Amino acid sequence: MTDFKHRPTNLGQHLWSPRNLAEQTHAAAQSAELHSRSVGQASLSQKLLDIQRQLCILQLRLKDPEIQEWTGKQMQLPFR
Repeated sequence: MTDFKHRPTNLGQHLWSPRNLAEQTHAAAQSAELHSRSVGQASLSQKLLDIQRQLCILQLRLKDPEIQEWTGKQMQLPFR
């Protein structure tokens, strides 16, 4: 059985990834919205906006005080 208390983690990198993913998804959603207006396909931009909302929910969960106490300041993700 793996000893999770002594297993090295790369938590900072994993937390940075959701932040970058949220920013990239937001940019992609804006781009898709502009493009969808020109081609008449709103579903792609809606799907990307749904993904962005899910990432915001993930960020809110990561801001949980109990998790922050365990991980320190690296859990503090900025919001737009």
